[in-house]
Amino acid sequence: MSDGPAPLELRNLHVAFGGNRVLEGVDLTFGSGFNGLIGPNGAGKTTMFNVVSGYVAPSQGEVLLAGKDLANRSQSARVAAGIGRTFQAPKLVLDASVMENTLLGLQQRYRWGHLAELLRMPWARTEERQARRDCMNMLERFDLADVAHTEADSLPLGSQKLVEVARALVAEPPVVLLDEPAAGLGADDVTVLLRGLRGIAAETELCIVIIEHDLQLVASLCPYIAVLDFGRIISEGTPDEVTHDPAVIEAYLGHGFAARLEAESLGVTIGEDDANPGAE
Repeated sequence: MSDGPAPLELRNLHVAFGGNRVLEGVDLTFGSGFNGLIGPNGAGKTTMFNVVSGYVAPSQGEVLLAGKDLANRSQSARVAAGIGRTFQAPKLVLDASVMENTLLGLQQRYRWGHLAELLRMPWARTEERQARRDCMNMLERFDLADVAHTEADSLPLGSQKLVEVARALVAEPPVVLLDEPAAGLGADDVTVLLRGLRGIAAETELCIVIIEHDLQLVASLCPYIAVLDFGRIISEGTPDEVTHDPAVIEAYLGHGFAARLEAESLGVTIGEDDANPGAE
């Protein structure tokens, strides 16, 4: 593990919209590999991503990318610095192909620019061929190669979300923020997503931060999880530490989850309805 600065560090982040305090004194350090961020709806998770990627300015605090403060940097400057991002609802160019959407993830890497492409300069054509190869390799990881030249709006939601993940990862930015990447995906798409993400994490030192409501998915991927509730970090640690934390059970997992944990420790298996008699 590197002794240098963490890929992503948040220090004393505060955000308020009017009188509504959304983040209050958030301190987090995310290392290489998978990092999970969980919490109830409205906890401030997406706002935290928006602060990191430059969509929201904090009223106080710092965002450090490999030790460098990102204050006053625009959204595009943060992308250029090495922050990739997906959204809860895919933000694709729907009348463009899957390949064209994925190429957008490499635009900060283009050296010669679009004028050189239009003039068909040899060096620009070489650069474009390499970019397309890189994009195709990434699309193959997520079983999208066969639809590379299909318009994005003709794909189902699950495939569109996978395209957005591929676009965020294709330039191998040091930090990638994935906002509910598995939400709305069927079982087959989730399998493809996890296989692709695990392959990339095994081959690179990317810092991947995932917001997900599927605790089982987060726990299976992330050795480190932080829990946000009403704008504050209430717990952080390994999946086992977090899921056994009384504050997390009270705020997020519920007493039915605690009952299942206790039963499992005694070698008894109970269903969700047994743990939550009032559940429908």
